[in-house]
Amino acid sequence: MVDSQGLYRPLAPLACVDATDSTLAERAGELIVVNKLAGLVQFYGAADQLLRGEITMEPFPHEVVIEPAGHRAFVSIYGRGVFGRNSEAPGRTIAIIDLATRSLAGSIGVSPWRGPHGMAFDAAGVLWVSCDVSGVILAVDTHTHQVLDALETGSFGTHWLVACHRHDKLYASNKTFDFLCVVDTERRCLATRIPFPEGSEGLALTPDGERLFVTAQRPQMMAVIDTATDQIIERVPLDVFAPTPADRNPQKRVRLSPDGAWVLVSSFSTGEIAVAPSHDLHAMTRITVEKGPMGITFIDAGTACVMNHDQGSISVVDVRRGVVIDRFETAAGPETLALF
Repeated sequence: MVDSQGLYRPLAPLACVDATDSTLAERAGELIVVNKLAGLVQFYGAADQLLRGEITMEPFPHEVVIEPAGHRAFVSIYGRGVFGRNSEAPGRTIAIIDLATRSLAGSIGVSPWRGPHGMAFDAAGVLWVSCDVSGVILAVDTHTHQVLDALETGSFGTHWLVACHRHDKLYASNKTFDFLCVVDTERRCLATRIPFPEGSEGLALTPDGERLFVTAQRPQMMAVIDTATDQIIERVPLDVFAPTPADRNPQKRVRLSPDGAWVLVSSFSTGEIAVAPSHDLHAMTRITVEKGPMGITFIDAGTACVMNHDQGSISVVDVRRGVVIDRFETAAGPETLALF
């Protein structure tokens, strides 16, 4: 809903839960929200959910990551089209956002590589970027705007990245190939490949970096990997969700709470998320959100925001109680977000 001052205000909660929970009023910070279809980056107060500003972007922005110093955010400009259909006009830039002023502060060109998407900062502050159209992962200096290295992955579909500072590694999922890529971020080389015949999607690390959670394409499954050995130590069926039709992308992302106590998985095709305690992944609770849930971030250890891409909204979820406690609208096609 938009008020007389042109500000977005929260709508009624989706579940019969008191949305005036005191924890909501205690939150600080802002959310930076990337709206792919609208071609906008928007800023919302994490506590009051009011729109604080927005920036028009090149088509089409996809992912966002905040630098370790916390002053700037980087948004990948993937280009027109979606995964698998982005060969005609793929993007070639990464936008730089100044968080203090909520303004565009420039861009980093990555030509000749195309389709920048997933991003992650390693322990040394180097930004790694997957360019799935070109089948590479780039190492980028965000201060000089130079591409330092380009590592060929041997696959089309290197889409999402996560950096494990504990072991100086970078993990890259591959939607259409039967392995995960592991990069040595110190030597800037492809260290190994972890067999993953199901095709990999979402990635998330425990706060201590000891475990990596990976969602699969088909069958619906989540694997847990020991990052010291790069071995799969557990496989958990995601049969809490209805099977994704063969003609649809499963699109399952995963996130852990800041304290590592909770695991969340979004299911794009069913409009749901699953919540499980990290010590018992089989004890999953299914929660209905809205159409096309994608990106997830945590406001605090017990509260998550889920992007509903097809609905144009964000669901606020109390993960401990397993319920949606609030929701608010965004511009069209919200894909990912971050708290700063």
